[in-house]
Amino acid sequence: MPKTSVLGNCFMCGETAAKIAMKNHLIKAHDNGAEPCRLILAEGAYVKNYWLLFSIAIDTPMATVDKFLRQIWCECCGHLSQFDRNQSTKIALLAPKQKISYEYDMGSMTEIVLTVLDEISRPPQKEKICLLARNMPHVEACNTCGAPATFINAWDDAFACAACAQNSEDADAMLPFVNSPRTGVCGYEGTLDRWAFDPHKPFPQIPPASKKQSKAGE
Repeated sequence: MPKTSVLGNCFMCGETAAKIAMKNHLIKAHDNGAEPCRLILAEGAYVKNYWLLFSIAIDTPMATVDKFLRQIWCECCGHLSQFDRNQSTKIALLAPKQKISYEYDMGSMTEIVLTVLDEISRPPQKEKICLLARNMPHVEACNTCGAPATFINAWDDAFACAACAQNSEDADAMLPFVNSPRTGVCGYEGTLDRWAFDPHKPFPQIPPASKKQSKAGE
């Protein structure tokens, strides 16, 4: 995985910036409304170049955060998930700089760290969580031919283009290379992720409601 900083896109206005600069941009340009929220950073515990910045209404239960993380980053087989039990379950009680750990799948685990960055506001909306910014999809080269990779080998984390993945001896282990810290793990393919940035669409970019619900706690 890349070790250098990965840029991200603002879903509110299209701004491009690295993680910390994006946080500052959101506070400066998009802290404007009557609904009190917390600004949250989510990032892979060990692969921090996968990151999300989102606002969340202070009356939101943590179960809604679990559902959001499952849909955008984690869900593949209905695995169990859990937050750090020592943390408050009420968003309103979370203070800036507070960190919360999240684990999905107690076997092939994906670990995520949530950090409360600030108290912000937004115009009232139906959705409790609003994705404000996200890292751009990672770019990797096929380990065999050097073409842009679209698959990852779940057995050894090798990258492959579509042609090399199809012809590989490990074809059964090939999974889509997707924008998530869970890419290449278990059977994760990102099928519930509906938050794709499109520079050609108007802003703000808010995805349509999901028609497929994930099963939490199974």
